[in-house]
Amino acid sequence: MNLSIFTIVLIYFVSPSHENVYFSVPFYQHFNSRSSTYEYRGKIFSKLKNLIRTVSLEFPEVPYKSILFKREFITYENRVNDTRSDHRYLQVKINGKSRYITLPSNQVPVEFVMHNGRKYFFCNRSPFKTYKEAKIYSEHIEKYSSLRSQHRLLGKYPIASRIWRNIWADCFYKCFSQNHFRELKMRFLRELGMIRNIFHQFPIRYNENLEVIAHHHASTNAKANKLLVVGTENSKVHEVAAFTSPPFASLLINKFYNALLEEQKHTNNNILKSKKESRQFYLLLSTRISDVGIGVILYENKLSIVLTFK
Repeated sequence: MNLSIFTIVLIYFVSPSHENVYFSVPFYQHFNSRSSTYEYRGKIFSKLKNLIRTVSLEFPEVPYKSILFKREFITYENRVNDTRSDHRYLQVKINGKSRYITLPSNQVPVEFVMHNGRKYFFCNRSPFKTYKEAKIYSEHIEKYSSLRSQHRLLGKYPIASRIWRNIWADCFYKCFSQNHFRELKMRFLRELGMIRNIFHQFPIRYNENLEVIAHHHASTNAKANKLLVVGTENSKVHEVAAFTSPPFASLLINKFYNALLEEQKHTNNNILKSKKESRQFYLLLSTRISDVGIGVILYENKLSIVLTFK
């Protein structure tokens, strides 16, 4: 089966419904010998329904049924109990009834956080300025988290597959999309390091300045829906670029490396020569290159990835 068709079929069958993205709001609960109160953003509420009403009015863009309350601290006189890591959320229905629930592992809520007087919306350790942006991020996690068949699409060269399994065997979409795909970038760096080690090359350094360039070019490529790269094999700065389905992004370096090995095996076959957007990949394995920065942009239903190196 064609790999592209196989990818589409896999996504179709594993994609669950993501109609409801939960939105988590933190609060504290204070107990004394007679009653309890609730604290949210420095304000005290004697009744839970008043807290709920305040939150629902503050975030009109969030459906009422999607709002969850995360009790972070419980105080009783001079004692404090930290409950931030108990994974329990208070869900309140329209009729006023409430219950504590635990979300399944593939359902990552959008979390509201105040920092230095500014509102942020976090999802999978990634901060966003709007609920809408974070909601899209959460939908992708729910959609792709159960897809764990990436190993079926590895290239045919055993050495490349062994390296990939060492880096990616326990890391799927929810894992590598953390912190705006920072985990994806760092695992790419480790994978490149292991490949370079085969050629007895020193480890490659991560360069934040090159990352800024790569991020900009990944964004440009995504919006233009066209893969463009800067530099040539003789320039100081080089690039490789790709579009990929989000859950299969971890296969990118494996794909590039397999293509390079195949090209080296058939040096006289013009058909197997690398495409322009990946032609400079071989330089990433040479002594000429010491620094790399990686840009990753989630745009609609694809990832735009650029590696900029020198």
